[in-house]
Amino acid sequence: MTVTSDEPVGRSQQDRPTGRLSAHVVVAAGLLAVGIALFWIAVQAAEGDFDPQGPRLAPVIVTGGWVAICAVYLVQLRPGRAPAAAAAEPAPVSDTSAPDLDEPDTTANTSVRWSEPLLVAAGLVGFAVALEYAGFVVSAVGFFVWTARVLGSRNWIRDSVVAVALSLVIYLTFTRLLDLFLPGGVLPL
Repeated sequence: MTVTSDEPVGRSQQDRPTGRLSAHVVVAAGLLAVGIALFWIAVQAAEGDFDPQGPRLAPVIVTGGWVAICAVYLVQLRPGRAPAAAAAEPAPVSDTSAPDLDEPDTTANTSVRWSEPLLVAAGLVGFAVALEYAGFVVSAVGFFVWTARVLGSRNWIRDSVVAVALSLVIYLTFTRLLDLFLPGGVLPL
């Protein structure tokens, strides 16, 4: 078996520095910047009133979580750090034999697929429109099932059960525990 790359064995094509920012880093940095701005706005809007019974604490917690998740993701994307899945497995060694068609080609440059984010955004618009007429639970169920399908799930039953359960838990948590209004719509909840 002959190695056709000048790189040391164990270093994959993805780990090589490219000299430019990847789309993942740009998106993560953008989300972090937006999250920090929204966190600051939420803290300012709370005006020091962080009572757990009031509505001002929830946006601070949500945006704080957003900032933390984006920061961790951005740290994981720093150059030279191997992805978790790649770090666990030894890097494949190239040889001159025919390529294995069962394994995906991880060395090729892949372009960003915009169809999923655009379809999820369309689902969000549909959710916002349907919210006024159908109510939160029905709109959220539709949005969750739509998003699962867009992201590759093909199990209608599981997606529907999870969507109904998640929508009801969110609705009841906000309306019963936090005493916040969410539109009931066509369901008498």
